Amino acid sequence: MRAAVLIVLLAARSASANPLDTFQGGSWLHYELTGLHGIEDAGGSSGAQDLVLAGFRLHGFAGISSTISLHIGIDAAAGGAMNGGGFAYDVALFPAGLAIRLGETNVIALGVGIGASGATSVLDDAMTMPLELNVELGSGRVRLLMRGRVSYVGYADSRQDGAPSMAFGDELDATVGIRIGRHYDEFRLSSGNGYFLGAAYRELAGTRFVGLVLGYSVDAATERKDRSRRYRDDMYGCADCE
Repeated sequence: MRAAVLIVLLAARSASANPLDTFQGGSWLHYELTGLHGIEDAGGSSGAQDLVLAGFRLHGFAGISSTISLHIGIDAAAGGAMNGGGFAYDVALFPAGLAIRLGETNVIALGVGIGASGATSVLDDAMTMPLELNVELGSGRVRLLMRGRVSYVGYADSRQDGAPSMAFGDELDATVGIRIGRHYDEFRLSSGNGYFLGAAYRELAGTRFVGLVLGYSVDAATERKDRSRRYRDDMYGCADCE
């Protein structure tokens, strides 16, 4: 998977004297397994007490600026509600957003999306309109992974106002994890990969859930042009070459 990400980014800048030579961007991919247990029912309608979801999160950012970029992404997970025996799913597409790049692969990204979620027998199907914040920070072997999402719910009255601690939004979903892995700088790209373990929290249909998330993630990004000596030499001339 890491090799495939590198090949795609290299292909984007394969031709010299091409507009893509100024391309700057990156992406991250998470495979996640999340287990959630209901700890408090604030009078909601959720019949779910134990949820297990497995899925992926693929996000990317691109632009001609070294710091500010456009952001897109997709989250998808499926599993089941253990106590009710129902099939559960949660998918969201983020076609619009902004990302702030810090360092090589560190990024803070905010996306606005549309999705759907539900669980047969225990949770009504609904359309969701999420606002999601992703934070990926770290260099070397250790990386901090954080994600928070506030969603508005449509076509499911039983799930509206389902986040007791939120003054706005109907649902809340958050994870915080630490990845232990490797970091690479090669082919004028920065990348990393490794396994991570984290904590998960969710407020859904009046029920608070806590749990654990286990996963594997890959990230990669083109070199920052404002920090690349080679790029400065190409654009402004090499002072040491004369």
